[in-house]
Amino acid sequence: MSKIRFGIVGPGNIAKKFAAAANNLKEDCELIAVASSHDLAKAEAFAKAFSIPHAFGSYEEMAASSLVDCVYIATPHPFHKPCAEIFLRAGKHVLCEKPMCVNAKEATALAACAREHGVFLMEAMWTRFLPAITEVRAKVKAGEIGELLGLSADFCYASTPAEEKKIFRNDMAGGALLDVGVYTLHLAAMLFGLSVESISAEANLLDGVDAHTQVSVRYTGGGIASLSSAIVVQKPATAVLYGSRGYIRIPQFYGASEYTVVHGSKEERHECPFLGNGFEEEILEVIRAVRAGETESPSHPLSLTISVLEQMDKIRRMIGLSYPMDKE
Repeated sequence: MSKIRFGIVGPGNIAKKFAAAANNLKEDCELIAVASSHDLAKAEAFAKAFSIPHAFGSYEEMAASSLVDCVYIATPHPFHKPCAEIFLRAGKHVLCEKPMCVNAKEATALAACAREHGVFLMEAMWTRFLPAITEVRAKVKAGEIGELLGLSADFCYASTPAEEKKIFRNDMAGGALLDVGVYTLHLAAMLFGLSVESISAEANLLDGVDAHTQVSVRYTGGGIASLSSAIVVQKPATAVLYGSRGYIRIPQFYGASEYTVVHGSKEERHECPFLGNGFEEEILEVIRAVRAGETESPSHPLSLTISVLEQMDKIRRMIGLSYPMDKE
């Protein structure tokens, strides 16, 4: 079976993780190209570091190339949609970093673009494909902890504008919710589904972005999720699933490699290593779907991505946070 030829759009830090993972999957894919907008030297330096044979100084040039089958969009949040559109319209399959777009309106338009051109599109929510998360979801479904009634999940870190400039800029769609809160909402959606009865949220805003956001979501059936995200607060990135007969604790849930099932005083730890750095599993799902001629992943469909963005749009209205892209 032929290898899927990947190109990277935006040679930044997150792209380094993708490149390392793609190079671990050489039986199924080939990392063939990288493009940087108007900066060929940057693309060439990245290509040299990861043994990529072709570098482009513009996205349009790479989109026009017959070398590439699928691209990974690794640009900052506001550029996800315009960059993805360039490649979708050129007939390339697209894996786009989370959040796929800044808001649900953008994501809906991007999904329509993919359908119009008959190509694959998926948000790069790597957490969904991790073996530990797959096992946890199976245990919950099997009733391992009884009825799932609650979830607490925190993804918080402390940084400064000097360390992470883009995250503290409103015009770059910065803030905690879009950067890391998206992981907590996706985890809740994996466990409780997309039928949301109510959402409440509070946040501390700092220079036009949410520095610390606390969200409570109630789902049809009675499940309640308590979720927090921050860029100025240190918390352990732990998720706990609370059931009627026990609970499951997942350390560093967004990149989980283990979990513990607790029944009373009895604890049972399970190790679930991923293939490399954790990105391999989502790349393999893209490869599987593209080879099968699918235009979206059945395990991570576009409707789910759009639904979570709708939740984030609602949360941002509640906390009084908007971005320039919301007005377009």
